[in-house]
Amino acid sequence: MNRLLTFHTHETTRDGRMAPAYYMDAEYAKVAVRIYAEDAPYSDAKFDIFDDGVSIFSNRTNRAVNATSGVDITGDADTNAVLTAGQQSEEMAEDFNDNIIEEGSWVYCSLVNTGGGRNFTVQLELHPTSEGEED
Repeated sequence: MNRLLTFHTHETTRDGRMAPAYYMDAEYAKVAVRIYAEDAPYSDAKFDIFDDGVSIFSNRTNRAVNATSGVDITGDADTNAVLTAGQQSEEMAEDFNDNIIEEGSWVYCSLVNTGGGRNFTVQLELHPTSEGEED
């Protein structure tokens, strides 16, 4: 049976952390992420979910090199899930890295940028992969 982790913040927190953090009792594969907002953001709202401090999302930053100087000008890694401006919900089931969520790890969510939105809920759906778990 799949497990659903739910993170929520009503207003912006000082450190961006959304409550709660979850301790993983088994090994899980990532299935889907869903984002909801009571008040839609006016610019893209960004979230990141971490497994023991490492983002569960793939790095979507494109490598860039200055054509004249040959200097690498690639920006910071972009591993965020996004709620697009003007939208109140987003369901994405992609852009995860290949790592499984290990038993004994901690999973938490951070609100990177509100985009002017408010009252956010983020859900992470997981599928157990540990031996002895039923499908």
